[in-house]
Amino acid sequence: MTSSHDGRTTGPPRHPTGKVPRPPLTLVRRERLHSALDLGARSSLTMLVAPAGTGKTVLLSDWVTRRQKSGRPVVWVSGQSPDVLGEVLEQLAGADDSTPPDPVVVDDAHLLPASTVGEVSRVLQQSPQAVRLLLATRYDLPLPVSELELGGLALTLRSRDLKFDDAEATELVQAHARNATADDIMMFQEKTAGWAAALVLAARRLQASGEAAWPLINQGPVLDLLLGETLSTLDERVQAMLLSTFGAPCLTEHLATVLSGDAEAGPMLAELAGNGLLVTAYAEGPGSDPQYQYHPLLVELLRRRTAASADDKRLVVEAHRRSALYHEDRGDRVAALRGALGADDPALIERILLRHGPALLAAGESRLVEAGFETLPIGYVDQHPRLFGVRGLLRRVTCNVAGAILDAVAADSRVPEPGQSTPDDDALAADAVLLRLWQSRYGWYDVDVAIARARSLLTLEPTAGDDGPRTVLGPERLAWLLIELAAAETWAGDLDAALTDLDEALVSARMAGHSRLVAGVLAHRAVVQFVRGQIQNAARSAQGALDAGEGATLAPEYVVRARVVLGFAALNELDLDTAWHCHQLVAAIDVAGSDTVVAALRTMLRAALLMEVGRLDEAVSELTTDPASAGPMPSFLSRDLALLRIHLAVLIGDLPGVETQVGVLERTGNEAEAQLIRAMMSIVQGDVRTTLASMDEVLDSPGLYPPLAAAAASFRTVLLARSGDEPAADAALVDTLNRVTPQHLLHAVVSVGQEPSFVDRLRRHVTGPNPHPFAAIALERLAGEPAGWHEAGGMTLLARTRPDQHRPVRRRLDAVVNGARIQLTAREGDVLGELALGSSYTEIGQALFITENTVKTHLMSLYRKLGVEKRSAALRVGRSVGLL
Repeated sequence: MTSSHDGRTTGPPRHPTGKVPRPPLTLVRRERLHSALDLGARSSLTMLVAPAGTGKTVLLSDWVTRRQKSGRPVVWVSGQSPDVLGEVLEQLAGADDSTPPDPVVVDDAHLLPASTVGEVSRVLQQSPQAVRLLLATRYDLPLPVSELELGGLALTLRSRDLKFDDAEATELVQAHARNATADDIMMFQEKTAGWAAALVLAARRLQASGEAAWPLINQGPVLDLLLGETLSTLDERVQAMLLSTFGAPCLTEHLATVLSGDAEAGPMLAELAGNGLLVTAYAEGPGSDPQYQYHPLLVELLRRRTAASADDKRLVVEAHRRSALYHEDRGDRVAALRGALGADDPALIERILLRHGPALLAAGESRLVEAGFETLPIGYVDQHPRLFGVRGLLRRVTCNVAGAILDAVAADSRVPEPGQSTPDDDALAADAVLLRLWQSRYGWYDVDVAIARARSLLTLEPTAGDDGPRTVLGPERLAWLLIELAAAETWAGDLDAALTDLDEALVSARMAGHSRLVAGVLAHRAVVQFVRGQIQNAARSAQGALDAGEGATLAPEYVVRARVVLGFAALNELDLDTAWHCHQLVAAIDVAGSDTVVAALRTMLRAALLMEVGRLDEAVSELTTDPASAGPMPSFLSRDLALLRIHLAVLIGDLPGVETQVGVLERTGNEAEAQLIRAMMSIVQGDVRTTLASMDEVLDSPGLYPPLAAAAASFRTVLLARSGDEPAADAALVDTLNRVTPQHLLHAVVSVGQEPSFVDRLRRHVTGPNPHPFAAIALERLAGEPAGWHEAGGMTLLARTRPDQHRPVRRRLDAVVNGARIQLTAREGDVLGELALGSSYTEIGQALFITENTVKTHLMSLYRKLGVEKRSAALRVGRSVGLL
């Protein structure tokens, strides 16, 4: 039996998807309604709108069975299977219009979620010819019925149409009460107004008592009274079986036997279904095992009877206990915990929470786990401290941070010494370490200590003198622990260890068949692969995470990781629309700002996109401060932020900003990247060969960040062309493509891609003999619209140092001042020209891509040569002698 702790029935669909209910043995063939359904099946929509007990399901199942026997296909879908209906609609939308679509019957359509009803409505409005829908519902649905009826494309059958006429009522009553007289039937028909359920119950009461009296009360209580009296006429074993099983949303004969403890439960169900007594049998075909569903009227009556009778309640409690044990043995943890809640057995609840709580939480069942803890008596957790770990995990996933930290401390204090533990102690130890790993990423616990504890628990790094066996954990608990360990290792910068642990976690999650944990592993792996420059691999992992969690509600921390990586992957392919879309999805997730790694990646994605569309001032604001961090950021985050800030500083001419970020690279252990940036920046001095020599010393350094290496290779290609070494430039272009291709690092070379000489060389390579396989794709992407930062006035390092950059401005550099001939340097002439434009020291530095101190040095020399001491005098003398 599976029901929630408050008595409401919950769980999987009430009957297997696609299985047509078996018509009862007491079936009355209703030819007039069959004709109406045949007519409706030629229309886009047929609605059967009537309350419970009016015979909708029996009518449709009989109609479908007859059609199928005659070789005419019909699709049957339960209203509790909206995903299946969605698939059916999708298939119909793509089907051939030349043949009429098969009718699709949707029973209990009132149970469809609003989104599915909206999709049905959309299909009916846009492509009514593509579907033939027959919907049975207890109330009207928001569908375009009126519009379709005006076009002759819809038919609606209501209670007045479904009520039994006199002939049908006579056949139905006599099927249940053979001795019913014409007067009896007339009275029943008059009192029930042809209501199917009331007719059946009245007939069965007549058959059991021999009396055809009718209670003088209103219709609702009449049905309750008739149903109650009918139920009381059943054998006590049958009643006990019904009471023990009514909480199960779907019953097999075996499950009914287990829950009731009665070996004859299966035959009892078959007889009840055959008699049509509010029990419906569903089966795939004539030889398949049936599954049973109780009518809501019967379920409600049994529920009220249980509430009013202590003896009946004991039957239900025992059934819940058997349900918990049965489902736990078969790995259905959700049904097991629901059964334990129904049994109200603290010891049983404790056992299931301790053994299966983390698996339930990882599956998104936090409300069910929370219900388990709420059901336990006050103070129970303090008396059974192994539960502190599971409760801490519950509090963590429900964002009760303070409570989770308190439980982590309590769990830690209860972990026994090595060699003295039981499997339940191992579970507590794993939960305690899992919580500590989570805390360590936010600075609330030492990350190195947390990693060491996790590795010791898993005997990845046994402690001295500990030669005990590896802790045995369930696959779900183990997978979650390994995910948290990998996340902590990522934060600590140990990316190789993180990938190893994620590989093992993936094996455990797949072994458990746990799609959410599989998604979690892939989402974390995507981040690790991305920060290593393996962008295509990261994108595949990220998409795999979303695909693995399809149909399930993924934890936001998993979704945000996958989405931010997919955003960078789209940016890497220069697909800005998709990248912006991913960024918007990430920004809408609350957890995106609470995890430093994700927060930093989100900031970098937004800043990079702002730069690409030319919003450079906003990008500066976005990158002004580091994301909030509990401690020093991992080296890879510092590296990526510094490289992005360097790119932005170059675009806006902020040379001091470049120097600052190169210093950050050096301080955070990214010496090779810092050395390569310094080599590339040396081109400002104008010596191409020196720059090339400096770059060649570091370009092939082991572990160099791949996107930076690709950018540097493209930069080198242009410099070789400037030096006049065409063969070397051609070879450098191929080297660039070799670096770009594996991970499609197109964004890394987009700055160089703005250089006409680079694009021309790439174009000649594409049209020449033996072009590189990726060359045409690179050319198509790079030769498109200019980057937004270019349109906004941003200038790359190559553009600033292009030989013809200052060619349009021709100035005299020699003059006679105070009787003496002076000679200005080219840079002093540039500074004097900027001075004449009214530029400040900072603006002159940005325009000429030199530091502010260098500007002051040039001005001091300029003032000395002109024999002046201030700006206004320098400009006056410069104009008078023809230097301006």
